[in-house]
Amino acid sequence: MQREAISSILEKDALMSLITKKNFFKTSLVFFLFLVLSVAGYSQQEKVRTGGTLRVRTFYQGLVPSLDPVQPDCDLVILDQIFEGLIRFNSSLQIVPELADYWVISPEGTKYTFYLKKNVRFHHGHPLTARDVKASLERLIKPGRGPFYAYFISKVKGAKEFYEGRETGVKGFSVRDNHIFEIELLEPNPSFLSILAAPFCKIFPQDLLDSQDKNFFYRPSGTGPFKFAYWLRDSRLRIIGVRLERNENYYGPKPHLEAIEFSSTFTLDQFLEREVDIIPYYSPSLSRTECQVLESDSFQLLYLGFSCHRSPFDNPLVRKAASLAIDKRHLARTYFTFETMPQVLNNIIHPRLPGFFPLEAKEDRNINEARSLMAQAGYIFSRPPGPVDFCVLKKDRWRGERIYWPLKEQLAEIGLDIRLKIISSLKNVQSLKNPYLILFSWTIDFPDPENIVRPLFSLNAEINQLLFHYKSETVETLLALSEREKSWGKRNEIFRQIEAQLLKDLPVIPLFSLHQRLAVQRYVRGIKVPALGFSLMDMSLVWKEEVR
Repeated sequence: MQREAISSILEKDALMSLITKKNFFKTSLVFFLFLVLSVAGYSQQEKVRTGGTLRVRTFYQGLVPSLDPVQPDCDLVILDQIFEGLIRFNSSLQIVPELADYWVISPEGTKYTFYLKKNVRFHHGHPLTARDVKASLERLIKPGRGPFYAYFISKVKGAKEFYEGRETGVKGFSVRDNHIFEIELLEPNPSFLSILAAPFCKIFPQDLLDSQDKNFFYRPSGTGPFKFAYWLRDSRLRIIGVRLERNENYYGPKPHLEAIEFSSTFTLDQFLEREVDIIPYYSPSLSRTECQVLESDSFQLLYLGFSCHRSPFDNPLVRKAASLAIDKRHLARTYFTFETMPQVLNNIIHPRLPGFFPLEAKEDRNINEARSLMAQAGYIFSRPPGPVDFCVLKKDRWRGERIYWPLKEQLAEIGLDIRLKIISSLKNVQSLKNPYLILFSWTIDFPDPENIVRPLFSLNAEINQLLFHYKSETVETLLALSEREKSWGKRNEIFRQIEAQLLKDLPVIPLFSLHQRLAVQRYVRGIKVPALGFSLMDMSLVWKEEVR
């Protein structure tokens, strides 16, 4: 019995020894693999190549020769490489520091103190100071500088007085010292940091803004990882693109690329010959290549807007009838291109914003109901309304004409006779004599419903006064209420009520949200698609396996 017991103990010891050895070898193998992978990762980092020029064809058909964020047709992906703001959105839509090292919000929520980085210089050598921040933000509030003043005059102390010319500066913008800038709000506002993180809140050097005014944006100086080098020109010296070069004095990690060239004239053949590195996915022939294909929501919304101040569109019944007469899916198929894919939209506020969701159409196309509404509005087919101008911007003419013909057929069924009108600028609608529809797109600058409602539909918004002439006491009351609401959840509920009112009144018909696709050469690395789309892509992270 003792020998059996001893034998049993020896067998158990041998078994435990074997198990221990197996665990040792298993642990050793895992550790070895970890080292291999770590070294491989380290080697991969070591293999990142610097230098070379990245050539990018832009989504825009033309290039505005002014790199000014308040210009409606400016290409944001170019601006985002040259200029920076106090703060920005990261890929998860969280607000993170950029030119500000950090910030402090007062307990009552009305004072924001920003502490600037101290080692930042503009491309022309001027050190960043709080005075540059003040001048850049005040510029947004000056009349004639675009619609962005609306985000400040109802929030920042003294902004309204400055906008109206009663003060020479914004009282709520204070320079505490060279590197401390303070903003004082009228009331706590949960969306204010989102506004400051928007692409239009870039910081410029005060010395050049003062001395050059608008000419500054022809050859700008920013703080970003790339700096303006020169305009690309064709044989007739017309501007066809822009070249940016690496900012060797950048305060952060230096870009991998030596330069980036953006142009709308780069061709598919140049991409196929690998002379161009990134191009919108606009041709089916790209499917036969080995390129990378990237897709992103552009956060661009397409609406069909009404002249709400002119008969027959001053009657909500007519606007509702037009909405019921339209077949959005058919229009989407007509509007489709390979690089920009329309997704049928029933929301006025983008459904991907936090706290919102896609709305299903309560009614599909219903021509009988549409005709009934026209009859209720006092229009019968023996006496239809007069001609209606269908306005399309010249730069969007090709796609606008494609959507015009099916839309004309659909609206003719309820007695609306639309006629194509190509306009060079939105301001051209002021000279029109007829009622009009306008194909209008809006790109979201920051992920907040206010970025749609306030600039498009509030009573004093420039775009509303220019295009739609929409008036709603309910919307104005709810917007004012949203300014005072401190809770994100309750604030979103207010904007859902605003959207419900807009869908009832229909100053615009939501048509599509637009998704974009890019074709990228296989040797291009480091691209990260931001949550707000390709327009905010950080090109400093991009590098090329083949440097040319």
